[in-house]
Amino acid sequence: MDLLEQVSSSKQAVAGAASTAAFFLCEGLLGRHFDVVPNGVAEPQPGDLFLFPLASGGPGWWGAHAGVYCGDGEIIHLEGTSGTSPTGIVAKHGKSHLVRTRGPAKVLRMKGGLDAAALQWRIQAAMDMVLEYDAVTCNCIHFALALLGLGQLNGDMMFPALQ
Repeated sequence: MDLLEQVSSSKQAVAGAASTAAFFLCEGLLGRHFDVVPNGVAEPQPGDLFLFPLASGGPGWWGAHAGVYCGDGEIIHLEGTSGTSPTGIVAKHGKSHLVRTRGPAKVLRMKGGLDAAALQWRIQAAMDMVLEYDAVTCNCIHFALALLGLGQLNGDMMFPALQ
């Protein structure tokens, strides 16, 4: 890897880490884009952001695994694979399955609502995507925010037709 590639890769890593940290700071402290839904697990709406505790633990929901509620009891999310492959897995799982296997969820809802048709289009497009999971530059938070029209993945627009 030459110096230019190293600098570009470092910038991308810093930007990815900064965007993930900014999300948790903005939402945790200021509630910039989302409101906490007190009974969101019981009464979710399409586009609700589900935050699950990480297996490694940690205080509160900081550093959580994220997914977006699709409707019909399903949540779409991005997971990293185990092993040496960087390929991520875009999957839909039942809400009850994720709550049972990952633990209690905090549910956030976008302020001002969202375009339900655009969300459904992004969900359909995401199910056919192959993504390289990276804990810093392309993680479940980046994926969820891109589905909601609030973010990017790896510096490229994930769904350019809707941006």
